[in-house]
Amino acid sequence: MTLGECLNMLHKDMILIDMHRPGYPAYTVQKWKKMLPLEEEGYELRTRSFNFGRTQKRSIAKMDGTQLWNES
Repeated sequence: MTLGECLNMLHKDMILIDMHRPGYPAYTVQKWKKMLPLEEEGYELRTRSFNFGRTQKRSIAKMDGTQLWNES
């Protein structure tokens, strides 16, 4: 999947935190779409569960890489 396809599957007002950059910048999905190379391949959308499945958060991760964006 491309990074753009992953971002298109999320709500445009969802805030994502870039866990790879110093200071962990947080922007909305809409803002990330303007700042990132959307046609880059090798990303996947993940759902993480907390509190025994009662809370779920979304993430975009680079497969075999270090880039990770977590829902805040």
